[in-house]
Amino acid sequence: MSSQEYTTFIDIPVTRAQVEHCSYSFWSSLYPKYVPKSIVLKSLPKKFIQYLEQDGIKLPQEENSRSVYTEEIIRNEDNDYSDWEDDEDTATEFVQEVEPLIDFPELHQKLKDALNELGAVAPKLNWSAPRDATWILPNNTMKCNEVNELYLLLNASNYIMHDLQRAFKGCVDGDDIKGLKFDLVLRQWCDMNPALEFRVFVKNAHIVGATQRDLNYYDYLDELSDTFKDLIDEIVHDVVLPKFPDKSFVLDVYIPRPFNKIFIVDINPFARKTDSLLFSWNEIAAIAPPKNDVEDYELRLVTRHNTGRFASKEHSENHVPQDLVEASLNPEAIRELTQKWKELLSQQAKEESSDSESET
Repeated sequence: MSSQEYTTFIDIPVTRAQVEHCSYSFWSSLYPKYVPKSIVLKSLPKKFIQYLEQDGIKLPQEENSRSVYTEEIIRNEDNDYSDWEDDEDTATEFVQEVEPLIDFPELHQKLKDALNELGAVAPKLNWSAPRDATWILPNNTMKCNEVNELYLLLNASNYIMHDLQRAFKGCVDGDDIKGLKFDLVLRQWCDMNPALEFRVFVKNAHIVGATQRDLNYYDYLDELSDTFKDLIDEIVHDVVLPKFPDKSFVLDVYIPRPFNKIFIVDINPFARKTDSLLFSWNEIAAIAPPKNDVEDYELRLVTRHNTGRFASKEHSENHVPQDLVEASLNPEAIRELTQKWKELLSQQAKEESSDSESET
């Protein structure tokens, strides 16, 4: 085997401080002109964290509420996902369920107030958005119009659990999360074209590569690549680097039509835990810095030739496999939730039909 047929694994160390700098409440305060309107609820109460971590989803049932989400989803203790080694303890131990209206009523009201102020929102914790749990909402997006949709989305997400329990996993200076304060970010909803989201890799203050985030083929992207790169260069060197404390990071941006503005979606650690998408992390780490400060990086796109390799629906592995649902949730509860979901779709269809008739 020649030396060109393999590459040595390159270590990419990351520190706790670098992870903390990628918390939304930290970096968004540095670039307020480049982020959507949002409300950040800081230092979430412990009861709310317990609510997200507990088995099942306990939805509040308020009087005079018009919410269609009123059923409790209960985890089945007799399924294959039970903790077998704890069977004896759970037989005698009673765990009090956390309920929003009882255990964190002030936060519950703040969530409702934020929805009234912003309209529909997309939630995220310090680092992660529940992009993997959109299957639980009828619209299959992170768009939340009411507080119970927030609760459903956050409770169903593995990404949210990663923030709560493994935020510093892989950090060279320790992974203990004791004392960590969690924030809930509610970003005003806007319909973003996934084709126009890009991930940018910045190493030692130089752009070493960029890739589209949605791994599907869009025939118009290639001819716009120079325009995209100009905007990416501008925001990295003129906006982000002068204020951000780290010189290596991964930047997510959005470039809407008519392609004369660019917005920051997220800043992630320059680490293997961040998805490298169309690149490999070894490839990124091996890219040498530019000579004479002239950057000539690749904006990597899905081409017509590799559509079969990359085309897929994002987080499709999380879209409720039937056997997993049956194994982990009470069958009666999931049937009731499904019925409510169908009723909501029917209601939306009637409203759309009514609107179209009124227009004619």
